[in-house]
Amino acid sequence: MDIKSIIERAVDESISAIAISDPLGKIVFVNNAFLRYLGYTSKEEVLGKFANEFWIPSDDQKNLIDSLTKTGSYIGELEAIKKNKSILKGVAQFSISKSISDEIQYIIFSFLESSHHKSISDSIHETENYYSQILDSISDLIFCKDSNFKITYVNKASADYFGIKKSDLIGTYDISENKQEFIEEYHKIDSFVFQDGKQVTIEKEPHLGKDGFVRYFNTVKTPIRNQYGTINELVAVARDITDSEDILGKLKLITEITSDYIYTAKIIEGEIIADWSSGNLSKIVGYSVEDILNIGGWIKIIHPDDLGIVGNRVSEILQGQVGVSEYRVLAKSGEVVWIRDYSKPLYDEFGKVSKLIGASKNITIEKEVETKLKESNERFKASLEASLESIYFLSVVKDNHGTIIDFIFNEMNEKGSKNLGVPKEELIGKRICELYPINLENGFFEQYKEVFLTKQPLEQDYTIPDGYYTPGYFHHIVLPTTDGIVIYNRNISDIVAKNKELESLVQVTNRQNERLREYTYITSHNLRAPIANILSLCNLLKDDPGDQLLVQMIESSAQQLDHMMKNLNELLTIEKDSNSLVKKEIQVQKEIQNLLLLYVSDKSHHTKIDVIIPNDLFLHTIPVYFESIINNVLSNAFKYISDKSIGYIRIEAKESGEFVILMITDNGIGIDLEKYRNKMFKMNSRFHPNIEGKGMGLFLTKYQIESLGGKIEVESQVGKGTSFQLYFPKM
Repeated sequence: MDIKSIIERAVDESISAIAISDPLGKIVFVNNAFLRYLGYTSKEEVLGKFANEFWIPSDDQKNLIDSLTKTGSYIGELEAIKKNKSILKGVAQFSISKSISDEIQYIIFSFLESSHHKSISDSIHETENYYSQILDSISDLIFCKDSNFKITYVNKASADYFGIKKSDLIGTYDISENKQEFIEEYHKIDSFVFQDGKQVTIEKEPHLGKDGFVRYFNTVKTPIRNQYGTINELVAVARDITDSEDILGKLKLITEITSDYIYTAKIIEGEIIADWSSGNLSKIVGYSVEDILNIGGWIKIIHPDDLGIVGNRVSEILQGQVGVSEYRVLAKSGEVVWIRDYSKPLYDEFGKVSKLIGASKNITIEKEVETKLKESNERFKASLEASLESIYFLSVVKDNHGTIIDFIFNEMNEKGSKNLGVPKEELIGKRICELYPINLENGFFEQYKEVFLTKQPLEQDYTIPDGYYTPGYFHHIVLPTTDGIVIYNRNISDIVAKNKELESLVQVTNRQNERLREYTYITSHNLRAPIANILSLCNLLKDDPGDQLLVQMIESSAQQLDHMMKNLNELLTIEKDSNSLVKKEIQVQKEIQNLLLLYVSDKSHHTKIDVIIPNDLFLHTIPVYFESIINNVLSNAFKYISDKSIGYIRIEAKESGEFVILMITDNGIGIDLEKYRNKMFKMNSRFHPNIEGKGMGLFLTKYQIESLGGKIEVESQVGKGTSFQLYFPKM
């Protein structure tokens, strides 16, 4: 016997008078009790007539059909008209059945004589228990609320999800452990349902489960109206979509969510025999339930490779276990169809598994996508391992307030794990800042957070110091993802080393160019004195060719000039830096006496020069710098002797700690230090415009003595003279 026959027999044996009409009220079905109560002998006497011919409507029932289209149901007392025109008082319940498109398909009339009122109550209670068992067999969460958001009904799946008994959950307003923002959003949507009286679908509704984790549900909330059209309650059906393992097709009239099929089956002597299924079964596999029975049962169309999976699931069902299995079936067309099958065993009054209710979904497309995704992942992994960079996939870690506190390694290539010096399996799932605090110390963690929050990529070079597994120079690119970041890391130590070598060569070249500029300055500035001296002596020699003293002075000046040129040639041979300048030991007094021979002029003849330097004072220095420094200071001393007085220059030396200090003092015209102190050693600075000069001498002097590791100091008063203290390091 098929399910349709079972339902018709059950309706015919009901003690309630039952009639079913089309949307206009034309009767298309009545049961035996209807005929018995109203005195008819056959169904043909009633079928085709309109329902309002069989009762006397009260004032509030005159527009009952119109009222039903709005409220969906009616319960109340009613006076029915029997065939012999006598009146029968009773209690009636009217309801409508709608299609998926929300159109009225049928109107169902149920009538019971008043004397059987208690039987009605018992029947209603029995019906409630029956439907409660059905609802408890559903894996979707089903619950009802009143207008104050108090829970009035839950099914077993709801209670199991929250880890609370059904009786403890009914009467509460929500789970106290649930998040407040979730509850506020529930109540906001519930209020809309009560106020507008419309069904609402929430595509992704969060709920906190008993394990403390948030899962997401596709939820449909529908208003429930009483016989007067008032909305007193709503019913909500929620389906877990967190793992995309939707159990589709269960109780379509309740959820209206799925288009796949549901089925029921009997369990007879350990064998499962399907006895009913919704229509989509034939669309998916090409067979009806009858067809499958005729070919020997469902087992005949299972893919041979998946018989073990189905066999294991059958064993679980017989043991009373709810579960989900995935397997392939061979459709009538010859195609292979993947099925995800949810099944729940039902128990008889003796506690024995006797029936089965199930819901199945065609997941062929999902499996094809899964296969393609797997192939894509394999290609991705191959590319990942072939990459020249170390690649890391990280996801964010947040605290209870939603603040990012770290990142976790999700995936990496082999090169990435080698770069960190730790096997990949020891890194996956670990926090980067806990493993490598340097990420906090050098600011990487904050940069990574910025990339994730702003979705702006980061590209930069950085250094890993000695003491870590792979010290050196690295370049990395950090890109945002939906749940974290991905880092591409490349070792550029070789490139940096080559760049440093190139930079060093550039610096050497720059220093060589600097030495050439020094050579030019010294040549143009310092050689002017001996050359001018020789020219001056030659002019004197013309007046008295036989003056041997003049000849000796010319010879001395020429020798001094030759000595200076040799020192300049040494300066030109410098290849790298100042450490390569040749330092020699010089006798300080002798070097200064030789330099004084260069100064032959009218002023020098009338200038008293005192050299107070011990004969045994030696200095380890660069001769060309020493000559240039002393020459520049002496040149200024002679140049700025006052025309109004006899010139005097005093040169003395003393030792102080690590320095030999030469003091050159004159009684010349002096310098206004209050005015010129800050410009004293600047290039092209001149303090006496009426006296010839280029403003280079003191600039060169300061540069050269500081290059030796020494320093220069000056004291001067206008009209009284100037004193220079030259500090030469002993070593």
